Amino acid sequence: MEVEILNLGARIGQIWCPINEQLVPMLVAYDKAEGFETDEFYLGATCGRVCNRIGGGTFELAGQTYSLDQNDGDNTLHGGTGNLSFQYWEMDLENATSEKVVLSAQSHDMQGGFPGLLKLQVEYCLTDENGLEIHFRANTNKATPVNLTNHAYFSLGEATAKSLEMNVQSEQFLERLGIGVPTGELLSSELVSKDLKTGVNIGELIENSSYQQIQQEQGLDHCFVLLGETSEAKASLSSKTTGIKMDVFTDQPTAQVYTGKFLCGEFVPYQGVCIECHGYVDAVNQPHFPSVILQPDDTYESYIRYQFSETASNR
Repeated sequence: MEVEILNLGARIGQIWCPINEQLVPMLVAYDKAEGFETDEFYLGATCGRVCNRIGGGTFELAGQTYSLDQNDGDNTLHGGTGNLSFQYWEMDLENATSEKVVLSAQSHDMQGGFPGLLKLQVEYCLTDENGLEIHFRANTNKATPVNLTNHAYFSLGEATAKSLEMNVQSEQFLERLGIGVPTGELLSSELVSKDLKTGVNIGELIENSSYQQIQQEQGLDHCFVLLGETSEAKASLSSKTTGIKMDVFTDQPTAQVYTGKFLCGEFVPYQGVCIECHGYVDAVNQPHFPSVILQPDDTYESYIRYQFSETASNR
């Protein structure tokens, strides 16, 4: 297994897994690194300082209202225009090994409208068992919201994510408006698919879901509340064609599942699927959601692992 890490946005450029003595790419990605410089899809990017959407591009903290860069209609997406995904991170080459690399960056006070100087680290580690671990860390000098994730699009070597089987260990998801912002209510995951926890073909889910929003939008872009312990897989993807399975482990409470409808240009719709593990979406505007506010005397830490293996039928 091989992984390419880019300093632009602390991105995963590509993951290759061995299939029939050949290394096969697992991600939707540009052929050349230059493609990521004008990327509009956040391919493999570290997203933040607050990933996903902040409704209305504004939030209140300690009695002060903060107005953010709005880059998704009236909303702020993945940290706004000055986000971490297009910032060049410093890669610690002196201490890098073939299994581990650490990247660091700073987000300045009021960058994108967010308070506080935020110092960040992303550590990528390859395990002996074909796993890729991501460790996020951040510290601030002022109270500020922090919610980081990785935005890789997984294909597992398939031409379309519609061919993949998927399960998500969830019983609830965040109801959202058409603009992608949560209403604050939780709905049963069975509205999306009664087979979501046990496994469902992504193409069939999109085609047959009884949930009207998925029918109208012709795909998923929804945030699921995750079940289970950190040591348990929270979601899985598998390909019958390549015989590859990927389990997702995380200590984060939710995962945004996006089936890539709006991929275009060099790519095609539904070419890959994102499983973005992070805190609750728009938590800064939903007081009953778990807080994503980082205090100056605390350290933000989060963890994601993508574990690759052969499916039982391919062993």
